[in-house]
Amino acid sequence: MFTALNFKEGLEMRFFLILVCLLSAILWARPINDGNKLFKNGDYAGALEKYMKAREAEPANPLLFYNIGTCQYKLGNYDEAKKELESAVRMPDKKMAAKAAYNLANTHFRIGEKAAEGSERIAAWRESVAYLKKAIDLDNGFENAKKNVEIVQRKLKEELDKQKQNQEQNQDNDQKQPPLSEKAKEVLARALQLCKDGKYAEAKEMLENLIAEDETAGQLSGHVQRIDDVIEIKAGRKPKAKIDASNTDNDLEVI
Repeated sequence: MFTALNFKEGLEMRFFLILVCLLSAILWARPINDGNKLFKNGDYAGALEKYMKAREAEPANPLLFYNIGTCQYKLGNYDEAKKELESAVRMPDKKMAAKAAYNLANTHFRIGEKAAEGSERIAAWRESVAYLKKAIDLDNGFENAKKNVEIVQRKLKEELDKQKQNQEQNQDNDQKQPPLSEKAKEVLARALQLCKDGKYAEAKEMLENLIAEDETAGQLSGHVQRIDDVIEIKAGRKPKAKIDASNTDNDLEVI
């Protein structure tokens, strides 16, 4: 028979279970909150230690992939940051996934900066552009991502120009650049038509996107520079100098 005593014991057991769950949640959240405070104060190593402790209880928590990856980035451990942020990009929340893609793009940019070979820089910066575009797709209002696309694309174009000059200096006359892909030929034709129509900015963006995505299109970087010079001259300005890449770290934070 169900008695008042049994009912009381049932309530006590439920209260105990709820209390255990609440305490577990508090104990789990505390290392993350402590880590966030340390991160804001610039103690990235200390923050990383807190996040790693939190991971012991929640190894699959996507926020920890993001926070750990961002700490590793700040500490200059770009390979470790890349591994963590690649997992964080798969977060179901689009705003958070956009931040992860943005930080991953910055990671690829820094990997490119440290690369010894021009081909490695180009590959890394192409990845950076791709993840910046992903961040924008996930969050169309992500202004820093939009700014960084321009920065990285110009850095990529400069590197492609440098690679082209080196090839011309070092290769025999018999060695030729790989022919343009069919896609590159089609995009180039559309871009040239846009120039004829006076739509220089649209043509420039089209070619920059092509160069970032198609390995055969690096030879078109000279077209982009000439279009850019036309844009600047028509606006009454001098052709642009090299872009400052110091803005690429904007908006790096933890959640």
